[in-house]
Amino acid sequence: MLLKNGYVLQTDKNDIFFKTLDIRVENSEITEIGTDLAPNSNEEHIDLDGDIVLPGMVNSHYHSYTNIIRGTSFGEPLEMWSNDTVALGGVLSEKDMTLSAFLGIIEMLKAGVTACVDHIPHLANAHAIAQVYKSTGFKAGLAPMLHNIKDSDLLYQMDKEIPKAEGPSPFPSTDEYIEFYKDFISKFNNPDETTRVMVGINSPQRTDDDLLKVSSDLASEFDLPVHSHLLESRWQRLTADNTYSPVVKMDQFGLLGENTSLAHCVWLTDSELDIISKRGATAITNPTSNYFLGSGVFPARKFMNRNIPITIGSDGVNCGTNHNMLEILRFFMLTERNSNPDFNNWISVKRGYEMITKNGSSILGFSKPAGEIKVDHAADIVVVDKTQLLDILHSSLPTQLIFNTSSLQVKHVLINGRFVMKDGEIYGLSEKDLRMEIAQRKRELEELMKEALQKASKNKEPFQKIFKELQNKFTY
Repeated sequence: MLLKNGYVLQTDKNDIFFKTLDIRVENSEITEIGTDLAPNSNEEHIDLDGDIVLPGMVNSHYHSYTNIIRGTSFGEPLEMWSNDTVALGGVLSEKDMTLSAFLGIIEMLKAGVTACVDHIPHLANAHAIAQVYKSTGFKAGLAPMLHNIKDSDLLYQMDKEIPKAEGPSPFPSTDEYIEFYKDFISKFNNPDETTRVMVGINSPQRTDDDLLKVSSDLASEFDLPVHSHLLESRWQRLTADNTYSPVVKMDQFGLLGENTSLAHCVWLTDSELDIISKRGATAITNPTSNYFLGSGVFPARKFMNRNIPITIGSDGVNCGTNHNMLEILRFFMLTERNSNPDFNNWISVKRGYEMITKNGSSILGFSKPAGEIKVDHAADIVVVDKTQLLDILHSSLPTQLIFNTSSLQVKHVLINGRFVMKDGEIYGLSEKDLRMEIAQRKRELEELMKEALQKASKNKEPFQKIFKELQNKFTY
């Protein structure tokens, strides 16, 4: 396939810019870029007529089940809010979760996003969710959650209100996790295609030593990337200060490396940052989610000063966010400016854009690199209407893209060289039909969700009490 006359985003050492180019795609990758390329015999060619060509963006930390429970929370600190999201997730059927995953894919494609990391908490439905990605051709790092310790059993001072439960664990055994993962890997770990399995640790504090060892063994045996929440909230930081460092714990089990991505990372100490830098792991900031839950501000400069790669995720859609990675990037970059008085060191357009493209692609572990329009890279390409940007000053286009674009007018999307959207139509998916199907579930889901939220309201009361007692110990 030959894409002719596109206005293609390119990068050099210090900047991003646009240039009129032709792009040749063969199989799943970009094989040639140039001007005035001639179509080969019988080669499909499309004249883009100056439309804007971007590398597909990546949502590096996301929970697909939350699409269907959006707006169910006004927002509370994480430890209280999580009672709601756990309860709501618990009433969703496998069908609900697949509908939710389909909805997320549609919304991401329309926003120019071609890949995500889906951190899946519900193992019983993980296969069905993975099949959604596989069937649509959307590129996904699939990270089913491994955890076996409840927040009420680990958070500092919570034992004053909720004694540790006696009796059988509500979590799968380590052997059951191993069995699940090996089956899941056999079906969905396809690094040459569009689904890649990641070892999805919930967080080091919610995972005992046996399960951390299992996580390390799985990552090593099957060459899997590792993905985990890490030190998202003030209460988690206080807990770590009174127990153990989750960063040190991960390092002890060999879970920190260049194939490790760590979501949130708001409350790390300097020594923990030094370990992450030494191991080459990547940090994922989720700025809209963290602000919605009042979790704190990701200290971007501390990571950048240590050359720790940064990428960006939306987190769950019920955290006051959406699938527009450009919007989330803009929020992050504007926030960082107000945390950094040295304007000469503000995050550049190039560095910011790489956080939602190149850096995000690198954590997924697919065979071909992506996130750039370059030869020998995966053909994950987004074509946007040429009227999207005002081409008065050529040098203004990158800044317009990052700071002045509320939503993209996406025409075409290719993932691994195959069209998944063409002329604004997503192949094999109808948003109208999907929303109608979700609407048909409204009456039943409404009752289930109301009951779940009522139950969660009672469950969060002891968390609220201890949180209030601890507030004077929290860092702000």
